[in-house]
Amino acid sequence: MENQPLIPSGTPSHQRQSWGVIISIIIIVLMIVIGAFYAWGKRVAQQNALFAPTTAQ
Repeated sequence: MENQPLIPSGTPSHQRQSWGVIISIIIIVLMIVIGAFYAWGKRVAQQNALFAPTTAQ
């Protein structure tokens, strides 16, 4: 028997782990971008509400 490290059978390979990290980073970045667009859209809507002409007098 060769001197190989004992890896449990349920542990993913190094290549699969690196793909998991990359996918996780992409998901986190996408969530940050979506949150930024959401906050920006809310701010634009608030500014439009402030400058909208009032018709009820």
